[in-house]
Amino acid sequence: MSARADALVAAARFVLHVRACVQEPAMATVGAIEVEPNAMNVVPARVTVAVDARAPDAAALDELIAAIGFSPGSRIDPVAMSGAPFEVVGELLPEAPRLVSGAGHDAMVLASAGVPTAMLFVRSLNGGASHCPEELSSEEDVALAVDVLTRAVERLVAVG
Repeated sequence: MSARADALVAAARFVLHVRACVQEPAMATVGAIEVEPNAMNVVPARVTVAVDARAPDAAALDELIAAIGFSPGSRIDPVAMSGAPFEVVGELLPEAPRLVSGAGHDAMVLASAGVPTAMLFVRSLNGGASHCPEELSSEEDVALAVDVLTRAVERLVAVG
């Protein structure tokens, strides 16, 4: 058995390697694996894995990619949020944590174009469940988010 060239075993080692390379606040996920020939009783000859590597800035992303040792098929550099929306969050919720979102939201495109942009996350009371039916936020948190958004739009209109 040890002489088998099992591509899935090599891929499993690589997935663990990706995990070992990550140091917060960076993150990397292997969320897609294609196994060929994908048959239960055939030793896998080829495995393709997709790595999603994210970091708070371009230098940290470069370091993560180098540590993992792969060449990205595509790359989008992180973008900092700024401007009135971000300022209002700081004024109304000074104790609110600043989060690094690795997600590829439209906010990245807007911020890259110089548009004042911020993202506001409303906490989920259901273990962090997001974008699914299990997501649950309190009415108070939703009302606070609406207040922040309203004030940010008012400020942008006043500036504009």
